[in-house]
Amino acid sequence: MLNKLFPYSDRKILCLVISVLALAVYVVTAVANYGFHHADELFQIIELAGIKSGTFTPYIAWEYEAQIRPMLQPALCTLFLKSFSLISVTDPFTLSLLMRLFTVLLSFVAVMLFVRNTASSFASSKVRVVYLALSLLLWFIPYLACRFSSETYGAIFFVYALAIYFSEKQNNKTRILLGICLALSFIFRFQMGLAILGFGLWSLLIDKKCWKYFIVPAITFIVVYALLGVGVDSWFYGEFVFAPYNYVKVNSEVSSEWFGSEPWWFYLYNLVSYPTYFVGIPMAVAIIYLLVRNPKNPYLWCFIPFFVVHSLIAHKEVRFMFPMAFLFPVMFMSAFDKLNRKLGENKIWKFSWQFILIAFVYMNLWGLEANMRKSAGDQTCYLAKHIRDNYQGQKVNIVHGLYSNPYGPYGGISGFYRNDNVTTSKFGNIYGIKLLLDPDAVNFFTCRKCDLENMVCVGEFAGKNPFDVLRSLGFEYQLQSEPQSVEIQTERYTTFDTGMILYVFKYVGDSYVPQKSDYKDVVFYCSDCEKVEWGQSQTLTTEISHSGKYSSLTCCENPYGITLVDSICNVATAKKLSVSMWIHQADTIPESSIVFEAHGPENADIWSSKMLMDLTSKTNQWVNICADFDLPTDFSAYNNFKIYLYNPSETKIYCDDIFAVFY
Repeated sequence: MLNKLFPYSDRKILCLVISVLALAVYVVTAVANYGFHHADELFQIIELAGIKSGTFTPYIAWEYEAQIRPMLQPALCTLFLKSFSLISVTDPFTLSLLMRLFTVLLSFVAVMLFVRNTASSFASSKVRVVYLALSLLLWFIPYLACRFSSETYGAIFFVYALAIYFSEKQNNKTRILLGICLALSFIFRFQMGLAILGFGLWSLLIDKKCWKYFIVPAITFIVVYALLGVGVDSWFYGEFVFAPYNYVKVNSEVSSEWFGSEPWWFYLYNLVSYPTYFVGIPMAVAIIYLLVRNPKNPYLWCFIPFFVVHSLIAHKEVRFMFPMAFLFPVMFMSAFDKLNRKLGENKIWKFSWQFILIAFVYMNLWGLEANMRKSAGDQTCYLAKHIRDNYQGQKVNIVHGLYSNPYGPYGGISGFYRNDNVTTSKFGNIYGIKLLLDPDAVNFFTCRKCDLENMVCVGEFAGKNPFDVLRSLGFEYQLQSEPQSVEIQTERYTTFDTGMILYVFKYVGDSYVPQKSDYKDVVFYCSDCEKVEWGQSQTLTTEISHSGKYSSLTCCENPYGITLVDSICNVATAKKLSVSMWIHQADTIPESSIVFEAHGPENADIWSSKMLMDLTSKTNQWVNICADFDLPTDFSAYNNFKIYLYNPSETKIYCDDIFAVFY
C-alpha cells in the first residue's frame, strides 16, 4: 500500500505521517472556517442554488440576470441541499460544513496524486519529502483547499489534470480523464482557460507531444463542456446561454467602473507580500530563477499567462490568483532542486537554506494554527453562528456598522443564512445606536475593528476608548470573531487583515439619553447614495464609494452634495441634530463644510455650518466625521430644512453613508 502511495521515496513512514497530519489539518481548518472568504462564495454559488433547490428563498445578485456565471457549482450545491433536506438536515452551518468537507476530500486527493506523479523529477528522497510537506501544508493551502468557491474548484481539477498528464500510464482512458478534468477546471472558473492554454502550448512546443495526442482530450473537453457547461447553464437560466461570452462582454464593460481598478504591478506586489514575506520573497526568487535558468518549466508556462493577463485587466483582487497557489510548492521546489544539485556541497548554501527553512517552518506553523482557529474571510458570519448556537428561537435585534451585517455584509441579505427571529439595522455613529434598539429583543451591537473608533469616538466622545464609551452606554463586550491570541499572531501576517475582526457587544441597559421614552419623536434619516431619495442626485458618481456603488461628489461645478430636504413638522420637537458621514478628500479645504439650513416665513432662515477641516485632517482615505447642531427654541415655527455637504473649491470631495438624527 505504501509503495503505491509513495513509490518515489525511501522514507515512506515519514511521508505517511505527513499525509495523515495534513488530512487532520485540512479537516480542522474546514470545521473552523465557517462562513465565506469572499461574498461571491455565498452569493454566486450557494444563494443561486436556492433557485433550484427550493430549500430557502435566495438573494439573487445582478450577475444572474446578466447570465455571466457558470452554473455547475450552484447545481452541485443544489444536489447537496436537496439530498440532505431528505434526511432533515437544514441547518445552514451544518450544510456549509459538509460542502467544505467534500471540498477537502477532492483537494487532498488531487494534491496527493499530483505529488505522487511529479516527485520523481526531484533528485533526493529528502527533497521529495519536503516537496510533499510543502504541497500539503504550506500555511494557506489547507485554507484554500476547503473553500467551496470557484477559485478552489477550478484549481482542484486543473491539479487533477496535471497529475493525470504526468502519470506513468498513458492511454485513451487517461486522455479522456485529462479532457474531463480540464473541462471541469474551465467550467468552474473560466479564467483557468489561461492556465490551460499555457500548459497546452508547453505540451505541444516543449514536451513535443504529437498533435494526435490532443485529439481525445480535445473532443472530451468539448463534449463535457457542452453537457456540463452549456447544458447546465441553459437549464439553470431557463434558456440557451453561452456564459463565457457573456462573462467577457459584461466584465469588459463594467468591471473597473463598478468594482474599481488597481495598477499593473498589483499582483507583483501581492505575490511577495500577501503570503507573508517569508513565503513571498522565496517564491518570487524561485519564479525569477526559473524564468532565467529553466524557462521550459511546465508549471511556469501555466502560471505566466494566467499572471500576465490578470495583471493587464484593470479590476484586480488577490483571490483571482488563488488557483495558482497550488502550483507554488512545485515551482519553488523545482528552483530549489536545481540550485541544490549545483550548490549542494557548498557550506554557505547548506547553512543558508537550513536557516531559512527553520524560520519558514516557524512562520508556517503560526499561519496554519491561525487558519485552524478562525472563521473565514471577513468573519461576519461569526455573529450569525453565535446567535444560531446560543439564541435559537429568541427574538434578536442587531445594530451593525458598515460591512458588519452577519447576514449580508455587502447590502444583500443571504437567504441561506437568514434567521427569521433576527432583525438588523445599520447605524452611522454612536448618536443613532440607541434609537435602533428593540426593547422586546436581545440587542447586539457589532462592528469591525477598523471602524469601531471612527463610529464610536465622535462628538462628545472624541478621544475616548471606544470600549469605555460603549460600556457607559450600556453595551457589554461579549466576544470577537477570532481569539485574541490568534489576533496577536495574525497581526504579523499581511494576509490577515485584523481590521476585519468583528467585535460583538450586548446591550444590558443604562441611563444614557436620548431614550425613546424621553424623546418620542426622534427621527432618523440615512442615505447610502444607492437609492435616489434625496436631492442633488446629479452629484452621484461611481468613481469611488465607501459602500455600494455610488457616492456623492462635490466640487466647484456641483458644490452642493446629495441633500436631505424635509418638512420641519416631521422633526418639530427636536432639540438637537447629529449628522455623520464618510468623506474622502484629497486635501483639507477651508471653504468646505457640513451645512444645516432651516427656512421660515418672511425670510427668517437659519444657516449653520461645521467646517470639515475642524472635524478631520485626514486625506486620501475614507474617514467618518460627525457634526452636532443645537436647534433654536422656536425650531417648530420654521417650514423645512436641508442638510448637505458644501464644497465650492476645485478639489474633489466625496461623501457616502450619511446619517442624520433629530432628537
